[in-house]
Amino acid sequence: MGRPQIYLKDWCLEDGLLKAEFLKKESENPRGLVIRTHQGYSPNFNIYPHFQSGNFYIGILRNGLSIQVTQSCYEKIKAKFRTFKKNDKDKNKIKKQYYLDHKTANFLSKFKEENHFDREEIVIEYLVRKNQSQELQFEHFKKIDQSTIRVQNLKNELANCKNLCAQAENDKLDLQVRINELDDLLARAYALNDFFKETLQEHKIDFHHPIIDDETARKYKFEIRNNLRTHLD
Repeated sequence: MGRPQIYLKDWCLEDGLLKAEFLKKESENPRGLVIRTHQGYSPNFNIYPHFQSGNFYIGILRNGLSIQVTQSCYEKIKAKFRTFKKNDKDKNKIKKQYYLDHKTANFLSKFKEENHFDREEIVIEYLVRKNQSQELQFEHFKKIDQSTIRVQNLKNELANCKNLCAQAENDKLDLQVRINELDDLLARAYALNDFFKETLQEHKIDFHHPIIDDETARKYKFEIRNNLRTHLD
């Protein structure tokens, strides 16, 4: 059973840009199948006079140009385009020859049959691309894992900062308590001093403020700190 008939107007729709490029190159080739006209493309009767026989068919390319050819010319165009398309597809490919062991060769053959690939080279390309895709996925997951670790580290640092802030707040409260207690001790000391002063004056006892040297001041500071510490504890 042959291939189904594809009319020229439908043929122009599939791979439209590539076919437009193909026909352009054909028209630029002196021995090409078509020539360029004002409307588009027509058969190259000078080189292929037998294209004149038969009815003409018209198609519109993706670039807006028309092609008007006979059936015989159209068949040649289709056949030549298939070669052009294959060459365009394979232009970035490099021919390689390998020696494979029987196990690998049998695997490729079986894989080709089970997955309905046309050629074993397609199987190799498929397996290589699949491996490349897996490597990309691995790198992606690796980056995700690294990002997760960085996020966790940042969370730990944030929690540590919160703990430090809480500790600083507690220290601030403790310091305020100590300041309040010190104020209380100083107030009591002033009150006691005034009491002694009034008592002396009441009994008409002369007194003079003693000269307090640094050593005496340090002694009383030490006692005040001990009293403050004992009171707070």
